[in-house]
Amino acid sequence: MKAVPRTPMRVIPKTPRVQKTTEKQRRDTSDKGRDPVNVFCRVRPLQSDGDLTSLKVKNSTTIALHPQDQLLQHHKPHNGAQREIQYIFKHVFQPEATQQDVYVSVAQPLVENLLKGRDSLLFTYGVTGSGKTYTMTGNLRHRGILPRCLDVLFRTISDYQAKKFVFLPEKPNGFEILSEEDALLERQKEMNQRFAGAGRFAFRHKDSDPEIASQASVEPIPLLGLDEDNMYSVFVTYTEIYNNSVYDLLEDSGKQETLQSKIIREDANRRMFVHGVTEVEVKTVEEALEVFQMGQKRKRMGHTVLNAESSRSHSVFNIRLVQAPTDSHGENVVQDSRNITVSQLSLVDLAGSERSSRTKNTGVRLNEAGKINNSLMTLRTCLEYLRENQLAAGNGLPPKKIPYRESKITHIFKSYFDGEGQVSMIVCINPRVEDYDENIQVMKFAEMTQEVQIARATPMKQDLGLTPGRRKANKLFKIAINNLNELGIPEAKDLEVDVGLVYSLGPDFPAYQMDSPEAEVKIRELMYYLEQRIEKRKKLRANMDFKCDSFRQMLMNLDRDNLQLRTELASLKAVYKQERDRSAALEKKVRIHESSIDVLNNTLSKRERQVEELTFKLNEKENMLTQKEHEKEKQKKKFSSKLAVESDKNKREFELKLREQRTKLQERMRIKDEKLRLVSNILQSEDLPSLPRSQSSEDILNEKDRGAFTVRTETLSVPATRTDIYATPRHGAAAANNRHRRSRSAGDKWLEHRAANPVPLGTIMQPFLKNRKSVTKLTDMKELTAHGANKYCLVSQDADTDGDVETKLYKGNVIPTCGGGAQVVFNDVECLKQKSPVHSPTRKRPSNGTISALGGGVVPSTVTSVQDVASRCNLGIEGHSSKKSKI
Repeated sequence: MKAVPRTPMRVIPKTPRVQKTTEKQRRDTSDKGRDPVNVFCRVRPLQSDGDLTSLKVKNSTTIALHPQDQLLQHHKPHNGAQREIQYIFKHVFQPEATQQDVYVSVAQPLVENLLKGRDSLLFTYGVTGSGKTYTMTGNLRHRGILPRCLDVLFRTISDYQAKKFVFLPEKPNGFEILSEEDALLERQKEMNQRFAGAGRFAFRHKDSDPEIASQASVEPIPLLGLDEDNMYSVFVTYTEIYNNSVYDLLEDSGKQETLQSKIIREDANRRMFVHGVTEVEVKTVEEALEVFQMGQKRKRMGHTVLNAESSRSHSVFNIRLVQAPTDSHGENVVQDSRNITVSQLSLVDLAGSERSSRTKNTGVRLNEAGKINNSLMTLRTCLEYLRENQLAAGNGLPPKKIPYRESKITHIFKSYFDGEGQVSMIVCINPRVEDYDENIQVMKFAEMTQEVQIARATPMKQDLGLTPGRRKANKLFKIAINNLNELGIPEAKDLEVDVGLVYSLGPDFPAYQMDSPEAEVKIRELMYYLEQRIEKRKKLRANMDFKCDSFRQMLMNLDRDNLQLRTELASLKAVYKQERDRSAALEKKVRIHESSIDVLNNTLSKRERQVEELTFKLNEKENMLTQKEHEKEKQKKKFSSKLAVESDKNKREFELKLREQRTKLQERMRIKDEKLRLVSNILQSEDLPSLPRSQSSEDILNEKDRGAFTVRTETLSVPATRTDIYATPRHGAAAANNRHRRSRSAGDKWLEHRAANPVPLGTIMQPFLKNRKSVTKLTDMKELTAHGANKYCLVSQDADTDGDVETKLYKGNVIPTCGGGAQVVFNDVECLKQKSPVHSPTRKRPSNGTISALGGGVVPSTVTSVQDVASRCNLGIEGHSSKKSKI
């Protein structure tokens, strides 16, 4: 039992924003399926029976190439096994294969893709003289792929073509839909140009070319699967790439004999196209072949040693099929450019690669061969990089940049390799043994090309919610109306059909005979059919009631909107009148203000002239001031140079005097150091008579002063007369304020500097320092300033002449210096001495003095004591070690 057709639902067309998103998704090939490039091989027949062949067809997909040296030798190789290289293709056409066989296997699927809105690319590849042009175009007796594709296309869409100029090419690389009136004007314009014999339509003539007629004579079978509710138009372009430049073979050059080169651009859908190319709309296969033959006459051909008619350029013949849905009546195209679907079939005849050593080309022919070989090498490089990028994508490696722009032939087909569509290639092979080396390279390229994956095209057709088959239904309705008119029925004129709402109660009742013994069974079947029709009628009735209610509600809404619009119109008229009066008043004010502006402009002009005069005077004054400033600068430079010369002279004299004084002081210090060294040696030596006497020691220790020296240990002041022994005056020392006082509220913080193992006093009265910090060694200035002490105490313990312990406390203030350090200014000395109640005259210790060899007395220990004190508190006094002292 057949299914009952349902009433189609109307779908609201998509907005432009959604259309852009859909187009973007259509071009996004990252998540789409991919198909490999279809590579076919066609073997050319040998020109003579005496030629040797270098290949052998194993089966319908495999070819074996034999090395050239084995073919030329009459004996077999020494290893006994003949070497051969096998290559596998999608299909191999043997020499006896016909043009029809090649078309059915290679080109017919591409024409089907064209009708379904998919892009396709077909190109022939091979060495010169291998039969590429014959395969693509053919000759008078055997049509090639191009005329067969055109013939099948026009026979398939013959009943569904739109009128001419309904679709009009729109830049860039798009189409627009013209109304019937505009299309009629364009057709009239073309007819006038054709009668005048001007423009690109001048080549059209009534009598067809015999070559074209022979190519269009075969009647192929139309293809199936065409959408009958669409209207179609065919546009063709024919370009060639000569010396890496693109030329339009259909260009209306007028009086110019040479063609102008074109540029390649990219449209909004990321399709590459030739900018400014001539796009011709054709309606028949004869008209399309006429356009092709006109381009063939301009195509560059040449004679070489290997080929009498060698193509010196790459030719590209594009077939663009434009389709758009019809309206609800199926008569006219829907006037919305967003519903247009454009598909393209590119047929490319590549020029053959050549070796100059074989073709013997020179001059222009040699340059042409070089350009051809470079473009083919770029094509090979692009496909190889594309294959490597596809393999690297699975491994997570970064892709390589594909050099499409290095050649025009790769740049124009970038949208196929990086976009989506179906790509097919026919490799043409000349089996002669002389072409073995070239055939090897062609086979390697074909083998590599089969590994390239191209994204599968998925065209997005617009669903307008219209009933399928509306065009055919409208045609049948018109035939029925004509039949009724011929029968003289007057009601036929008032009949209307709504193809968008087709109601059907189901299939017809089956034919039954009630006189059969199975009448009851037949009656039950009829009742079942009737119940179905009743149920269907109820559904259709409910649908019609719903539509009537919707239509009634729509009329009420329209009436309400109409009343509201009338009210708004009346209010707007009143507002318009007020605005018009206000505009007249404003115009009057504008005229008054314009007159005032003229007066002000005149006054402004006068003021501007005065400003210019004053500006001129000001510039003169500024020039005078600038001149005076220059003179001052000159004088300043002059006196500066003189001052510099005098300064240098004075500086040199000062440095000379300074060096002399420094030399004298160094000499004095050397003499003093020598004296001190001798005194030290004398005091520390045990065998004084054996010491050598020098002039320096005699000057220091004379006869009058060689007695015993004694020192009063009770002295409470520091001997300032011997400080030159350990404190050398320094030049450039850091400045400090001796009157520096710290805040009394903070209290005194002492830094006590004592020996590592002090002698215990054991006395009742002992020194007491509140808030102190004890250290045993000061090696860095930071240890003096880091504790934040403002008082310094140096504890020194010595033994006097009687052997008693004498403790001295040197007290001072810690004063900061301008260099970030600190210095100690001693202001007090306390002396603590412990004596024995019993005097022991024999208890004498030479710890504080040295026995003199001259008189048996004691040498004063001032030198050693002072040196010891200086070495211990030099850092605390000066803020740095004595090694850093400067003379």
